[in-house]
Amino acid sequence: MQPVAVIGLSTLFPDASDPHTFWENLVAGKDSRVEASPDQMDIDPYRFFDPKKGTLDRYYCLRGGYIQDFKLDPEGFALDAQTVKKLDEVHQWTFYVAREALRDGGHLQKKELLQNCGLILGNLSFPTRSSNHHLLPLYRKAYEKQLSELLKEPNFKLEAFASERDPIFENLGISGLPAHLTGKALDLGGPTLALDAACASSLYSVGLACHYLHAGKAELMLAGAVSAADPFFINMGFSIFQAYPEKGESCPLNKDSGGLFASEGA
Repeated sequence: MQPVAVIGLSTLFPDASDPHTFWENLVAGKDSRVEASPDQMDIDPYRFFDPKKGTLDRYYCLRGGYIQDFKLDPEGFALDAQTVKKLDEVHQWTFYVAREALRDGGHLQKKELLQNCGLILGNLSFPTRSSNHHLLPLYRKAYEKQLSELLKEPNFKLEAFASERDPIFENLGISGLPAHLTGKALDLGGPTLALDAACASSLYSVGLACHYLHAGKAELMLAGAVSAADPFFINMGFSIFQAYPEKGESCPLNKDSGGLFASEGA
Protein backbone atom coordinates (compact mmCIF):
# COMPACT_ATOMS: atom_id res chain seq x y z
CA MET A 1 0.00 0.00 0.00
CA GLN A 2 1.63 3.24 -1.13
CA PRO A 3 1.25 6.17 1.26
CA VAL A 4 -0.74 9.24 0.23
CA ALA A 5 -0.29 12.66 1.82
CA VAL A 6 -3.46 14.54 2.76
CA ILE A 7 -2.34 18.15 2.62
CA GLY A 8 -5.61 20.12 2.63
CA LEU A 9 -9.07 19.71 4.09
CA SER A 10 -12.36 21.59 3.83
CA THR A 11 -15.98 20.99 4.82
CA LEU A 12 -19.38 22.61 4.54
CA PHE A 13 -21.96 21.15 6.93
CA PRO A 14 -25.00 22.48 8.80
CA ASP A 15 -23.82 24.99 11.41
CA ALA A 16 -20.20 24.56 10.24
CA SER A 17 -18.56 26.06 7.17
CA ASP A 18 -15.08 24.81 8.09
CA PRO A 19 -13.52 21.69 9.71
CA HIS A 20 -12.59 23.49 12.94
CA THR A 21 -16.19 24.56 13.63
CA PHE A 22 -17.47 21.12 12.69
CA TRP A 23 -15.07 19.51 15.19
CA GLU A 24 -16.12 21.94 17.91
CA ASN A 25 -19.78 21.05 17.25
CA LEU A 26 -18.96 17.35 17.54
CA VAL A 27 -17.08 17.81 20.81
CA ALA A 28 -19.94 19.90 22.22
CA GLY A 29 -22.50 17.29 21.13
CA LYS A 30 -24.40 19.93 19.19
CA ASP A 31 -27.53 18.82 17.33
CA SER A 32 -27.58 20.77 14.06
CA ARG A 33 -30.78 19.25 12.74
CA VAL A 34 -33.67 21.62 12.11
CA GLU A 35 -37.13 21.40 10.60
CA ALA A 36 -37.29 22.02 6.87
CA SER A 37 -38.48 25.51 5.99
CA PRO A 38 -40.86 26.61 3.20
CA ASP A 39 -37.85 28.03 1.36
CA GLN A 40 -36.09 24.66 1.38
CA MET A 41 -39.18 22.67 0.38
CA ASP A 42 -40.54 25.26 -2.09
CA ILE A 43 -43.97 24.74 -0.47
CA ASP A 44 -45.54 24.77 2.97
CA PRO A 45 -43.64 21.79 4.48
CA TYR A 46 -46.80 20.52 6.19
CA ARG A 47 -48.73 20.27 2.92
CA PHE A 48 -47.42 16.72 2.34
CA PHE A 49 -46.54 15.84 5.95
CA ASP A 50 -48.13 13.00 7.89
CA PRO A 51 -46.46 11.77 11.10
CA LYS A 52 -47.63 8.21 10.45
CA LYS A 53 -45.03 6.08 8.70
CA GLY A 54 -46.21 4.54 5.44
CA THR A 55 -48.95 7.02 4.52
CA LEU A 56 -49.20 7.10 0.72
CA ASP A 57 -47.66 10.16 -0.98
CA ARG A 58 -46.69 11.72 2.35
CA TYR A 59 -43.41 12.14 4.22
CA TYR A 60 -43.31 11.58 7.96
CA CYS A 61 -40.04 13.37 8.79
CA LEU A 62 -39.27 17.08 8.46
CA ARG A 63 -36.05 17.21 10.46
CA GLY A 64 -32.68 17.09 8.80
CA GLY A 65 -29.32 18.76 8.41
CA TYR A 66 -29.93 21.86 6.29
CA ILE A 67 -27.26 24.37 5.31
CA GLN A 68 -28.50 27.85 6.11
CA ASP A 69 -27.18 31.38 5.66
CA PHE A 70 -24.35 30.27 3.35
CA LYS A 71 -23.19 32.75 0.73
CA LEU A 72 -20.41 32.02 -1.73
CA ASP A 73 -17.99 34.78 -2.66
CA PRO A 74 -18.34 34.56 -6.48
CA GLU A 75 -15.15 36.49 -7.17
CA GLY A 76 -11.80 34.89 -7.93
CA PHE A 77 -13.02 31.97 -10.04
CA ALA A 78 -12.23 31.48 -13.72
CA LEU A 79 -15.94 31.92 -14.42
CA ASP A 80 -18.00 35.09 -14.64
CA ALA A 81 -19.12 36.13 -11.14
CA GLN A 82 -22.68 36.81 -12.32
CA THR A 83 -22.90 33.27 -13.69
CA VAL A 84 -21.56 31.85 -10.43
CA LYS A 85 -24.26 33.72 -8.49
CA LYS A 86 -27.01 32.04 -10.54
CA LEU A 87 -25.71 28.51 -10.07
CA ASP A 88 -27.51 26.00 -7.86
CA GLU A 89 -26.10 25.00 -4.47
CA VAL A 90 -24.75 21.75 -5.93
CA HIS A 91 -22.29 23.90 -7.90
CA GLN A 92 -21.67 26.63 -5.36
CA TRP A 93 -21.01 24.27 -2.44
CA THR A 94 -18.57 22.26 -4.57
CA PHE A 95 -16.79 25.43 -5.69
CA TYR A 96 -16.45 26.49 -2.06
CA VAL A 97 -15.05 23.27 -0.59
CA ALA A 98 -12.71 22.70 -3.54
CA ARG A 99 -11.29 26.21 -3.28
CA GLU A 100 -10.95 26.01 0.51
CA ALA A 101 -9.19 22.64 0.32
CA LEU A 102 -6.64 24.11 -2.09
CA ARG A 103 -6.27 27.14 0.17
CA ASP A 104 -5.80 24.94 3.24
CA GLY A 105 -3.09 22.99 1.44
CA GLY A 106 -1.32 26.17 0.31
CA HIS A 107 -1.86 25.44 -3.38
CA LEU A 108 -4.61 27.86 -4.38
CA GLN A 109 -2.26 30.23 -6.22
CA LYS A 110 0.10 27.60 -7.67
CA LYS A 111 -1.13 27.67 -11.26
CA GLU A 112 1.51 25.27 -12.59
CA LEU A 113 0.58 22.59 -10.06
CA LEU A 114 -3.15 23.13 -10.65
CA GLN A 115 -2.58 22.24 -14.29
CA ASN A 116 -1.76 18.76 -13.03
CA CYS A 117 -4.46 18.67 -10.33
CA GLY A 118 -7.57 16.56 -10.79
CA LEU A 119 -10.98 16.33 -9.11
CA ILE A 120 -13.19 13.37 -8.31
CA LEU A 121 -16.60 14.34 -6.95
CA GLY A 122 -19.18 12.03 -5.45
CA ASN A 123 -22.58 13.42 -6.44
CA LEU A 124 -25.92 11.61 -6.31
CA SER A 125 -27.92 11.92 -9.53
CA PHE A 126 -30.92 13.47 -7.79
CA PRO A 127 -33.00 16.52 -8.73
CA THR A 128 -31.95 19.83 -7.20
CA ARG A 129 -34.07 22.81 -6.19
CA SER A 130 -33.05 24.64 -9.35
CA SER A 131 -33.60 21.73 -11.73
CA ASN A 132 -37.13 21.39 -10.33
CA HIS A 133 -37.97 24.95 -11.32
CA HIS A 134 -37.00 24.14 -14.90
CA LEU A 135 -38.35 20.60 -15.27
CA LEU A 136 -41.46 20.26 -13.09
CA PRO A 137 -43.43 22.87 -15.09
CA LEU A 138 -42.69 20.81 -18.24
CA TYR A 139 -44.05 17.67 -16.57
CA ARG A 140 -47.10 19.57 -15.35
CA LYS A 141 -47.95 20.86 -18.84
CA ALA A 142 -47.59 17.37 -20.33
CA TYR A 143 -49.85 15.83 -17.67
CA GLU A 144 -52.40 18.63 -18.02
CA LYS A 145 -52.75 17.90 -21.72
CA GLN A 146 -53.24 14.17 -21.16
CA LEU A 147 -55.64 14.60 -18.22
CA SER A 148 -57.59 17.27 -20.05
CA GLU A 149 -58.26 14.81 -22.89
CA LEU A 150 -59.07 11.91 -20.54
CA LEU A 151 -61.43 13.97 -18.38
CA LYS A 152 -62.84 15.85 -21.38
CA GLU A 153 -62.21 19.14 -19.58
CA PRO A 154 -60.49 21.51 -22.03
CA ASN A 155 -59.47 23.99 -19.30
CA PHE A 156 -58.15 21.42 -16.81
CA LYS A 157 -55.21 22.73 -14.79
CA LEU A 158 -52.98 21.10 -12.19
CA GLU A 159 -51.87 23.10 -9.19
CA ALA A 160 -48.36 24.44 -9.76
CA PHE A 161 -45.67 22.94 -7.55
CA ALA A 162 -42.45 24.73 -8.48
CA SER A 163 -42.67 28.12 -10.16
CA GLU A 164 -41.19 28.32 -13.65
CA ARG A 165 -37.97 30.28 -14.04
CA ASP A 166 -35.78 31.29 -16.94
CA PRO A 167 -33.70 28.17 -17.58
CA ILE A 168 -29.98 28.29 -16.85
CA PHE A 169 -28.30 25.48 -18.76
CA GLU A 170 -25.77 24.80 -16.01
CA ASN A 171 -28.54 24.13 -13.46
CA LEU A 172 -29.94 21.32 -15.60
CA GLY A 173 -26.67 19.36 -15.36
CA ILE A 174 -27.24 17.73 -11.98
CA SER A 175 -24.86 14.74 -12.19
CA GLY A 176 -21.49 15.31 -13.83
CA LEU A 177 -21.59 19.03 -14.61
CA PRO A 178 -20.78 20.25 -11.05
CA ALA A 179 -17.42 18.46 -11.21
CA HIS A 180 -16.72 19.77 -14.71
CA LEU A 181 -17.61 23.36 -13.81
CA THR A 182 -15.54 23.21 -10.61
CA GLY A 183 -12.55 22.12 -12.68
CA LYS A 184 -13.11 25.08 -15.01
CA ALA A 185 -13.71 27.51 -12.15
CA LEU A 186 -10.41 26.59 -10.48
CA ASP A 187 -8.38 26.11 -13.68
CA LEU A 188 -7.68 22.47 -12.94
CA GLY A 189 -5.91 20.67 -15.77
CA GLY A 190 -5.99 17.13 -14.39
CA PRO A 191 -8.64 14.42 -14.70
CA THR A 192 -12.07 15.65 -13.59
CA LEU A 193 -15.04 13.35 -13.13
CA ALA A 194 -18.09 12.63 -11.01
CA LEU A 195 -19.34 9.33 -9.65
CA ASP A 196 -22.50 8.11 -7.96
CA ALA A 197 -21.93 5.26 -5.53
CA ALA A 198 -24.84 6.18 -3.25
CA CYS A 199 -23.77 6.49 0.40
CA ALA A 200 -20.24 5.29 -0.44
CA SER A 201 -19.62 8.12 -2.94
CA SER A 202 -17.21 10.17 -0.83
CA LEU A 203 -15.10 7.15 0.19
CA TYR A 204 -15.10 5.84 -3.37
CA SER A 205 -13.91 9.27 -4.58
CA VAL A 206 -10.97 9.27 -2.17
CA GLY A 207 -10.05 5.71 -3.12
CA LEU A 208 -10.18 6.46 -6.84
CA ALA A 209 -8.16 9.65 -6.37
CA CYS A 210 -5.43 7.59 -4.69
CA HIS A 211 -5.29 5.33 -7.75
CA TYR A 212 -4.79 8.36 -10.01
CA LEU A 213 -1.90 9.54 -7.83
CA HIS A 214 -0.29 6.09 -7.65
CA ALA A 215 -0.57 5.72 -11.44
CA GLY A 216 1.16 9.08 -11.97
CA LYS A 217 -1.86 10.54 -13.79
CA ALA A 218 -1.88 13.62 -11.52
CA GLU A 219 0.39 15.40 -9.06
CA LEU A 220 -2.50 16.51 -6.85
CA MET A 221 -6.10 15.33 -6.51
CA LEU A 222 -9.18 16.89 -4.95
CA ALA A 223 -11.55 14.20 -3.71
CA GLY A 224 -14.86 14.40 -1.88
CA ALA A 225 -18.60 14.61 -2.36
CA VAL A 226 -21.55 16.98 -2.33
CA SER A 227 -25.10 16.43 -1.04
CA ALA A 228 -27.38 19.11 -2.45
CA ALA A 229 -30.47 17.25 -3.63
CA ASP A 230 -33.95 18.77 -3.53
CA PRO A 231 -35.18 18.33 0.09
CA PHE A 232 -38.74 17.46 -1.00
CA PHE A 233 -37.41 14.64 -3.18
CA ILE A 234 -35.20 13.37 -0.35
CA ASN A 235 -37.89 13.51 2.33
CA MET A 236 -40.47 11.79 0.15
CA GLY A 237 -38.00 9.18 -1.08
CA PHE A 238 -36.67 8.16 2.32
CA SER A 239 -40.23 8.13 3.68
CA ILE A 240 -41.19 5.66 0.95
CA PHE A 241 -38.22 3.52 2.07
CA GLN A 242 -39.38 4.07 5.68
CA ALA A 243 -35.77 4.88 6.51
CA TYR A 244 -36.41 7.69 9.00
CA PRO A 245 -36.77 6.90 12.70
CA GLU A 246 -40.44 6.89 13.67
CA LYS A 247 -39.45 6.68 17.33
CA GLY A 248 -36.06 6.83 18.96
CA GLU A 249 -32.93 8.27 17.45
CA SER A 250 -30.53 7.75 14.57
CA CYS A 251 -27.37 6.05 15.83
CA PRO A 252 -25.12 5.24 12.86
CA LEU A 253 -23.37 1.83 13.03
CA ASN A 254 -25.42 0.91 16.11
CA LYS A 255 -27.86 -2.03 16.06
CA ASP A 256 -30.29 0.00 18.18
CA SER A 257 -30.52 2.81 15.64
CA GLY A 258 -34.06 3.79 14.67
CA GLY A 259 -33.10 4.86 11.14
CA LEU A 260 -31.35 7.76 9.48
CA PHE A 261 -31.68 11.52 9.08
CA ALA A 262 -30.73 13.13 5.79
CA SER A 263 -28.33 16.05 5.59
CA GLU A 264 -26.89 18.51 3.13
CA GLY A 265 -23.19 19.17 2.91
CA ALA A 266 -19.94 18.99 0.98
